[in-house]
Amino acid sequence: MTTTQSQSSNNDAIKSLTTLRYETKSFIDPERLDRQKIQRIINEYSPLVANQLLQNKFFDVNQIHEANIELRFELIAIQQQLDQLSDDELTLKLTQLKDNIEITIEQYRALVEKESSVIFISQMIMFIFVVFSAIFLLFYCRRCIITPLNRLEENVYSISNHHFNVDFVETSNEIGFLSTGLKSMSEELESLITAMQKKVFDKKTELETANESIQFLFTISQTLSTVKLTHPIIIEALNALAKQTNLSKLCLELVNGVEIDSDYGCATKNNQNNKRIPIMINGEPFGYLNYIQATPMAENTSIIVSFSSLLARALYQEEYSLQEQKLLLMDERGVIARELHDSIAQALSFLKIQCTVLNRQIDADSEKKAVKNSVSNIEEAVSDAYVQLRSLLSTFRLNISESDFKEAVLVMISQLQKQTTAKIQLGEFESNFQTHANQHIHLLQIIREAMINAMKHAKCSNIIVNCVIIDQKVIITITDDGIGIKEKPGKDNHYGIEIMNQRAAELNAKLEIKNLPLGTEIKLIFEI
Repeated sequence: MTTTQSQSSNNDAIKSLTTLRYETKSFIDPERLDRQKIQRIINEYSPLVANQLLQNKFFDVNQIHEANIELRFELIAIQQQLDQLSDDELTLKLTQLKDNIEITIEQYRALVEKESSVIFISQMIMFIFVVFSAIFLLFYCRRCIITPLNRLEENVYSISNHHFNVDFVETSNEIGFLSTGLKSMSEELESLITAMQKKVFDKKTELETANESIQFLFTISQTLSTVKLTHPIIIEALNALAKQTNLSKLCLELVNGVEIDSDYGCATKNNQNNKRIPIMINGEPFGYLNYIQATPMAENTSIIVSFSSLLARALYQEEYSLQEQKLLLMDERGVIARELHDSIAQALSFLKIQCTVLNRQIDADSEKKAVKNSVSNIEEAVSDAYVQLRSLLSTFRLNISESDFKEAVLVMISQLQKQTTAKIQLGEFESNFQTHANQHIHLLQIIREAMINAMKHAKCSNIIVNCVIIDQKVIITITDDGIGIKEKPGKDNHYGIEIMNQRAAELNAKLEIKNLPLGTEIKLIFEI
């Protein structure tokens, strides 16, 4: 800028000197010599010649400075001697002044050319600087502004689509600060969404587990309440519970000693990991669920407790239903017994009395012995029918107060023990099977009839009742140490065996009677 201003000043100086030279040259002709005009021109241009040199400082301007001083002195000398000089002297002075002005103009022109070169070089340097600056700004903008902005736009789009694993450009400008803030916001959003998704997943898993548990308990409830509660059904329910709650051992232990094992095996009482949940019916324990958990969980424990409640309700319902069926059956049998007693029994009793009267009436008539024998046979038949009827009435009036098969047999043994000197006892006895009320009665009546036959005919000292379960079959044996049974039983025990066969047929069971080396064995095989 200084060089440009200096060049402008030099051009003005050249212009002023050229004008001065032109004016001076015009005064060289003696005919045009006008001293007043010369005085006026000197006064006008003398200050300009002195001031132009002060602005040129870039190059060495000493010569121009000296030339200007000389011109100024010459102008001042001409101005001072204007009136004293003759025309020839004035013309000579003006000629010398013109030559000096031309020399000074040339010096100014040379200076102007130098400054023009400097200006050109400066302009080229400036142009190159501007070009490089523009290129630098271009690359800088693309690298530090455009690319980060594009990346920011892509990242914002990815974040809006819940894709948080994105890279941010790190720069030291405002865009870098914005990227850092957006990165922090993205990480926070990712953590929040991840936490929310985890909570949703956990809640979904919890709901699915709860729904699965409810569905399982509903299925178990339907199974236990809609079908007869047999051992296979209970084992199936125990297996389902063990599978649902990841149990390694599970079994049902009833207070009467019956134990129902699942396919996973039974948890022993001595195992320190064994857990027991009581099955309560009417405030009293009916049994216990013994189990071992592979992975203890609160949810599984709650399912096991709920299962025990469902099982308790099912057992209670089965017990209640069985008792109700037995009561109805006993009521019906009591009515039949009363009818038999009021009709057939009284009729037989009357016939027996009539036979006695008839015997007395024909005692005096010795010739009627054949009639007497016939009457005697009638009396014996009526007596035998009366005994059979009393036995039938006793059978109808059998009181079964216990629903458990073993307990019912024990009650029956205690009643029959009073009627015999033989010792009646239980041997190996399993009762962990379920039967209908009619089946229950038939089994008890077969056992009762077998014991009565042994008491009446076997002349035994011991009667042993056994009950075992093998391959879903109940095997009941009644053995005695008496005299055995004839191959073709007579009428004394004919009716009892016939009744047992009929009852076995009602049960779809197999009845076997055989002599032992000492005594008799009656075996009943009944499929459950």
